Amino acid sequence: MYGILVSLAIGLLVGVVYTLLGWWKTWAMGIILGVLVAMVAFVLLSRLLAKRFEPRFLQAQKQIQSGANQLALRTLEDLLPFGRWQVLLTGQIHAQLGLLLYAMEKEDEALGHLVKSGLRVPDARLALAAIYYRKKRFDEANEVVKLAIKANKKQILLYNVYAYLLNKQGKRDEAIEQLQSCLKVEASNESTKDNLLRLQNNRKMNMKRFGMQWYGLKLEKPPASLRQAPPGMQRGFRAKQKKQKRR
Repeated sequence: MYGILVSLAIGLLVGVVYTLLGWWKTWAMGIILGVLVAMVAFVLLSRLLAKRFEPRFLQAQKQIQSGANQLALRTLEDLLPFGRWQVLLTGQIHAQLGLLLYAMEKEDEALGHLVKSGLRVPDARLALAAIYYRKKRFDEANEVVKLAIKANKKQILLYNVYAYLLNKQGKRDEAIEQLQSCLKVEASNESTKDNLLRLQNNRKMNMKRFGMQWYGLKLEKPPASLRQAPPGMQRGFRAKQKKQKRR
């Protein structure tokens, strides 16, 4: 990432200059000073870049909300060059592009972006797993969710979706293990406890509590009350996953 390289270059320059000047503690202090300057430079550069690309993200969201999906795609694509400068930004942009194309029923195009999405964007990883699952690429679907769980251990939906996929593949015992692992993260989660009980009694899992975060994956048809969601990126994809409350 250019941002890291520039910050390191600034820190190195300061450290070398300090050492060459022969001031107090010479090279030892030069190293410490160089590291500190590099860290400060990285923070400042990151903030400067954020001021440039965050308004464009907001613009893309407004375009999506108004149904101008093609404009939103172009806005997001124009942000990709910023990814060379900002850590993790490229993965976030690809995630948003993939999710938008996925919601627009352009699955093949979405796949190209979702495979490049960051591990810390669980909605994008779930969409990728859903595509693999429908293509009957079960091992790849399972691996995607497994890695997403490692990177987002407190995201309850990930465990439940993984259990759902495993159960659909006839791996009920493994699905139960996933839900039990989820309860170790949040023991009071009602959705997980209900699904665990259902699987233990050889019944179908109930995913409706997760709303459009679940139905947006297109693994089940949403009820009529949720089918009128606005076009473009579903709200469940953009919002941070929240802990499920008792219903």
